[in-house]
Amino acid sequence: MSSVEFSNQKILGILKQELAEAVERAYAHAYAILKLEDRAEPRLIEACIAEQVAALSAKLVTTRGANVVMFPGNDGRPAEPTHMISKDATASSAAQELIIATLRQRSEASIRELQAELEEYGVEVTPGNLSVILSRLNQSGTIMRSGRGLYKFAG
Repeated sequence: MSSVEFSNQKILGILKQELAEAVERAYAHAYAILKLEDRAEPRLIEACIAEQVAALSAKLVTTRGANVVMFPGNDGRPAEPTHMISKDATASSAAQELIIATLRQRSEASIRELQAELEEYGVEVTPGNLSVILSRLNQSGTIMRSGRGLYKFAG
């Protein structure tokens, strides 16, 4: 296998993982919306997601022959720097390990402190990805929220 093929396989793996995470978030959001509306049934969750996908697809703009998909208008979010978008798959696990190590050493730390710690060690994680990492560590019971925007080691 050539290095180009390996690189493409690695990128493909990362993209599939990111897509799976996006689908998980979509289900979580749909469930939360329907729960607040007292309608949290599995068939309604699927319908809610399908409705949103259809609405988004209707806005989809593609350029013939290009591999770029754009949606008209600005959603108000700043563009992420390209060096953060094409991050190595190990950045997320390195971030997890560093967060756990930091929280073991301190009684608690804020999100800003954790982000600064990651940056100090050269681990580039966007605020959105940091939120996902913290949420997963919290769900797994490795860390726990000790207040708004504060986390501590659960062990």
